[in-house]
Amino acid sequence: MISDGKVTKMTLRETQSAILDLIKQHDTIIIHRHQRPDPDAIGSQMGLAGILKASFPTKKIYCVGKQYPGFNWLGTTDVIEDDVYDHALVIVVDTANQPRVDDFRYTKGDKLVKIDHHQTTMRLAMCSG
Repeated sequence: MISDGKVTKMTLRETQSAILDLIKQHDTIIIHRHQRPDPDAIGSQMGLAGILKASFPTKKIYCVGKQYPGFNWLGTTDVIEDDVYDHALVIVVDTANQPRVDDFRYTKGDKLVKIDHHQTTMRLAMCSG
């Protein structure tokens, strides 16, 4: 976890709990993935959105990034205005570093969480309550 520039080691269970707490605290959640996505990135993004919509039906959940017609079968992204990021939780999935995030507005939300399987080459994750 990174909060106020300080890195704190957390167990998997603590990390999961911290992310769930952030999800519960925010009415709007915006999910990003990497540029020039593969099915892994889009599937992670759309799958997480589906789980969140089913678990929290009153929350506004958006998936952003360039839409590629060849991947429409996995889901389609949302086109949202900048002000949707006000007080939103932003989750970035399947993205190793900042230059690869699709849609530069990922920094505009209230809180930022990174969920990824890549080796991290730059600090992107901010998970703070």
